[in-house]
Amino acid sequence: MSMELGALKDRLREEMKTALKENDHLRLGAIRLVLAEIKNKEIDKRGELDDKEIVSLLQKEIKKRQESMVYFEKGNRQDLLESARREISVLEKFLPRFLSREEVAFLVEQVILSSEGNKAFGQIMKEVLFRTGGLVDGKMVSEVVKQKLNVG
Repeated sequence: MSMELGALKDRLREEMKTALKENDHLRLGAIRLVLAEIKNKEIDKRGELDDKEIVSLLQKEIKKRQESMVYFEKGNRQDLLESARREISVLEKFLPRFLSREEVAFLVEQVILSSEGNKAFGQIMKEVLFRTGGLVDGKMVSEVVKQKLNVG
């Protein structure tokens, strides 16, 4: 994934214009919210975010909506639940393709083989996450590492 400044932000802006033209209020709202978050982070940072930082921000926004869905379900708010699902679907389109479980398992095996006897869970997790550049689901990596190390 390239770490150029603005490419992903430009895609978000273009998609926002399209949503505005198509009168898609939900998509427009979700994208506007993310662009506002990007702007806030850039103000805090006093500089532009690169694509990796924007991907991280998108992941956090998706996670917020997933966590909200639990409460919407408990409160029997199908309208809000469906709205959150659609927003997640909108935001996921801007994320790069994540590695599959098989790809992660292969990488974990490579890291274990190259770890020269140091098969500590935390070290392997750290190395796998570093090598993937955040293009994996951390929970899945944890499950695969535990399975490969025969740990809990």
